[in-house]
Amino acid sequence: MFAACLLAGCSYDPNAVVGGLPDLTGHRWRHRVLVIDTPSSDSEPYRRQLAGLEAAAAGLQERDMRVVTQLGRGFRVRLVGKDGGVKLDLGEPVEASVLFALIDAMPMRRAEMKSGAGSGTSSPR
Repeated sequence: MFAACLLAGCSYDPNAVVGGLPDLTGHRWRHRVLVIDTPSSDSEPYRRQLAGLEAAAAGLQERDMRVVTQLGRGFRVRLVGKDGGVKLDLGEPVEASVLFALIDAMPMRRAEMKSGAGSGTSSPR
């Protein structure tokens, strides 16, 4: 189940500030980051989210996505764009198809698809 996490460049930060975003400076303009807050790695919503991401590993890679997990009071999923802005913030697991539709509608992603840019080749606009 944690294969998707590893394939997507997952990191786990048990010391992260509850409810806040971790430091994503190193990802800016390089990766889209899915930040998952979970009370524990055994929580049902977290396991369901990882299972969905595992099944969509190729799509995550194609869209330059990374997954970061941090301990929180409850379950929360946030999609952070390459520009550092929060694009989605939900309190329940999100299906990969929903993430992909949202990302594929973003101007930066449309430009990537049009230019045929490979994974990780985007630069700031």
